[in-house]
Amino acid sequence: MSAAEKKAQQEKWFGAETIVPAERAVRRELKDPDSAQFKDVRANYTEEFGLVACGRVNAKNSYGGYMGSRRFVFGDGRVILERRDNVAHAWSGACL
Repeated sequence: MSAAEKKAQQEKWFGAETIVPAERAVRRELKDPDSAQFKDVRANYTEEFGLVACGRVNAKNSYGGYMGSRRFVFGDGRVILERRDNVAHAWSGACL
């Protein structure tokens, strides 16, 4: 197996182990979890943050309207959600 194939295999495994719990955790933070629309969700590993999931979520607010896409970072059981938390440091360190 080539290095590229190994990397792709690891990313797929990390993704399966990280993305599903991340989406569940993000849903728990939303006013209308059933309305959540996820986009560009991926798993990543960095020395500083460890294994994380990064992506965007759009969901309905209490008035029933969609709020617009918000970035999120999930790692170590914690959700950092744009417009609620300061996501800039985590996003630049773990997701770019």
